Amino acid sequence: MLYGDLFSNMNAQYKNVFEPYTKFNSLVAKNFADLTNLQLEAARNYANIGLAQMFANSEVKDMQSMVNCTTKQLETMNKLSQQMIEDGKKLATLTTEFKSEFEKLVSESMPNNK
Repeated sequence: MLYGDLFSNMNAQYKNVFEPYTKFNSLVAKNFADLTNLQLEAARNYANIGLAQMFANSEVKDMQSMVNCTTKQLETMNKLSQQMIEDGKKLATLTTEFKSEFEKLVSESMPNNK
């Protein structure tokens, strides 16, 4: 019984010591996964936009199709800039969420706040 109490106390102490590190690692892993997914999604979107432009350019056969292609390029540039703005907002949101969660973790880990 004495050893059982000793191991229970040690286990509780280890949990108190290592729990903030475990939470931090989980937070970093989640943030890394979210950033990776954001980058992959952005790369896929930009690649699709680029490929669509390449195919549109390959269809230019005469003056009218060149005018149409140029108009489409202007629309694509607008779409691209909107996509970049949206991606920037998503990145800002992820950064703000990470900062908030990190500050909360630090606050909870301080001895005075437990």
